[in-house]
Amino acid sequence: MTSISRRDFLKLSSLSLLSTAFLPFEPASTTYQEQPIIYRGSAHYKRVALTYDDCYLVTMMHRLEDILDQHPEVRITLFPVGEALLNNQSKDNGIWKRFVDKGHEIGYHSFDHTNPEIVSAENVIADYDRWLNALREVLGDEPVVRFARPPFGNTSPSFLYMCAQRGLVPTMWSTGWGGPTESVITYTVPKIQRGDIVLLHTRPEDMDTTSDALPELAARNIQPVTLSRLYLDLLKEQNESKGCYTDPTSPMRTCIE
Repeated sequence: MTSISRRDFLKLSSLSLLSTAFLPFEPASTTYQEQPIIYRGSAHYKRVALTYDDCYLVTMMHRLEDILDQHPEVRITLFPVGEALLNNQSKDNGIWKRFVDKGHEIGYHSFDHTNPEIVSAENVIADYDRWLNALREVLGDEPVVRFARPPFGNTSPSFLYMCAQRGLVPTMWSTGWGGPTESVITYTVPKIQRGDIVLLHTRPEDMDTTSDALPELAARNIQPVTLSRLYLDLLKEQNESKGCYTDPTSPMRTCIE
């Protein structure tokens, strides 16, 4: 499913009732049509999305790469800043292409982690274009970018405007695995639910958590997938699935396996 073209992906998105599927998003403050913010995927499938922000240290990227190589069935989504794209590429030529070639995904997270709240809409667009040029440089071809996560989780009007202009899905998270690894593994990972979008960073403790959590998820038959897969599952459920009904007291659609 993740090989779907960008045109079909955006077309499918436009046909879906996304505003009824996600948590409430910020009220519009301009005349453009805001992109609904995704906080989680469908609870109908045993899948979650592990997402990693910033991606500054090449040593941590190497460790993440090693962990994922031990679990070839796992797919993740990276949200590197543009500076990290260029700096890590200078230290390990080809590192980003290796992740993409192995089926992982890359989303936008600003060029230098500037808070979009203090930046104009035009400058956020310019920042995205600068980030995209960095991604083109490190991958050596034209990348497909579908998701955007704002620094500091700040879905400002300028950030949402940029997403609308560039056809990106503003992406947040439903749970995070930050903190001491033992605590996260004991208390947080067991509570993960179908469709969760998990926020992590490329820090030593999050690498420890990832290494310990993947066998736990496998034991529960929960598959870590890219955001594209999680998102397309949700769109498929909304547009095509049978056995679904809409509760008249709720905007949420419910499906029965």
